Amino acid sequence: MERKIIIVITGEESRYIQKVLQVSTTTVWHAVKYIRNNDIHKKIRKFAIERGNSQMVFAPEFDTIFTTNHEDADGEMTEYMMQVFENGATLEGNRSTGLAAVRNKRGEIKGECQNLHISELKAIQEVAMNL
Repeated sequence: MERKIIIVITGEESRYIQKVLQVSTTTVWHAVKYIRNNDIHKKIRKFAIERGNSQMVFAPEFDTIFTTNHEDADGEMTEYMMQVFENGATLEGNRSTGLAAVRNKRGEIKGECQNLHISELKAIQEVAMNL
């Protein structure tokens, strides 16, 4: 599943947008579902958001495993976070050091990030999904 964006509107809001912008039901639907992207669809989305309608992002869900008291290579007990993706790749984060690593299905490190911020997590997940 890929990431999808929509603008949530009610039927009443859709009718209002149709009336004000003089467009069809289908045109409004294509705009708020991001199916079409020409000038009128952009105008509809801007208008809908300015009127206070919520924009939502649907993204794939991943199970996250937190392992506590896991003995690492140095013999120390460390907390880890791990996400496993359908392609066999993993995203592993060391909660003590802040180091996050992306591994392919063979366990080879394909990328690392120190002190990963939550705002960067989606980009790192996409790297793992595309290995």
